[in-house]
Amino acid sequence: MKWRRVLWWVLVVFAVYAVYRSPDQAAGFVRSVGEGLGTAVRSIADFFDGLLS
Repeated sequence: MKWRRVLWWVLVVFAVYAVYRSPDQAAGFVRSVGEGLGTAVRSIADFFDGLLS
C-alpha cells in the first residue's frame, strides 16, 4: 500500500516539473487528452443515438 503513495507522489512531482519546464507542451498535452476524451464521448453518444433511431 505504501508503494502506491510513493508512486502517486512521484507522478505528481513529475507533472509539476513538466509544467514548470515546458508549460506550452504541457498545455498541448492536456488539450490533446481533452480532445481525445471528447471524441470518445461523442462517439459513444452517436452509437447510442444510432441504436435508438
